[in-house]
Amino acid sequence: MKYLGIKLKPKSSLHLGQRENWLEGSLPFVHSDTLFSALCHCYLLLYGSLDDFMKKFFPERPNPDPPFLISSAFPYKENDLFFPLPANQVIPADLDLELIKKLKKIKYVNFNLLRRLLNGEKLSNLIDEVETSIDLKTFPPIQQKPRNKQNSQTALDELLNQPDEIYKVEDVPRIALNPLTNHPGENYFHFGQVTYSKDCGLFLLIKINDQAWENTLKALFRLLADEGIGGDRTCGKGLFYQPEFFVPEIPEIENPDGLYALSVYFPHPSELSGLEKSFYELEERRGYVFSPVNRSLRRRSIRVLKEGSVLLNNVKRVGTLADVTPETPPLPHRVYRYGYLFTLPCKLEAT
Repeated sequence: MKYLGIKLKPKSSLHLGQRENWLEGSLPFVHSDTLFSALCHCYLLLYGSLDDFMKKFFPERPNPDPPFLISSAFPYKENDLFFPLPANQVIPADLDLELIKKLKKIKYVNFNLLRRLLNGEKLSNLIDEVETSIDLKTFPPIQQKPRNKQNSQTALDELLNQPDEIYKVEDVPRIALNPLTNHPGENYFHFGQVTYSKDCGLFLLIKINDQAWENTLKALFRLLADEGIGGDRTCGKGLFYQPEFFVPEIPEIENPDGLYALSVYFPHPSELSGLEKSFYELEERRGYVFSPVNRSLRRRSIRVLKEGSVLLNNVKRVGTLADVTPETPPLPHRVYRYGYLFTLPCKLEAT
């Protein structure tokens, strides 16, 4: 098994819709199922058929072994990669109200802090260290002025460079012109977009189980940078500079009994055991079919476990593809949503 990291720096703003027919707002990251759909489209453009590609993701149970697993794409700033806060970091009710407010705002933590959380430490116990450290970072940031007087100016400069503006989500006013009169009338609406700051962008991780796929994956992501992702691509949104490939650092955890999810997860029926002891949130995933034969049909919706879930490692958790083919009208092919699980080892309970 080999791990591959990919950085995608946007050329312009992105519109990552949260649900169909809702133009306002935008997600600041890309779900793994959306990325997989984009890779399928790029594979079809490069090789002319998806049959061989999709067959690799339908192995026999109970030991499925897809050729690669992808994470969702999360924010980065320069050399700092930011991961979703693990779901087992439950905020104690007896904390100070101001501290509770700070902790509830945190969405992402950098790798140094993530490694400690996956080893079983509680974020609420690390708050004093996080507020004054230049190595432990959160987004949104909660850092304050350094308490150590030695080298205070250097430390202060570091803290002022914290990731307070990795990205900005905004609603841009737009009008739709009447094709007959060329007049906007009342066709006024807002369109959501996310804009990344300088030296910021999105990164994802890939577990490559079959080394023969490494070069193919790099080719797919190079094409993806030009094809783009998300909405309004005909207007230049969602495009990226050529991807930067790197070898990611994977945290070493002693005696792990949990799995930290970096992708959405649609469990196979054989993997439902132990979820009652896990930490997760559910999210409904829906949208339209993106196919050469039809792009206006709604896919069937499913519920998945969100990124950041911490799952009991009592069974082999791999996930599966969910069949979301619309019942009518009939399509010449099936439609699937990617639900395979990308995980890192962790401690189930934070202490």
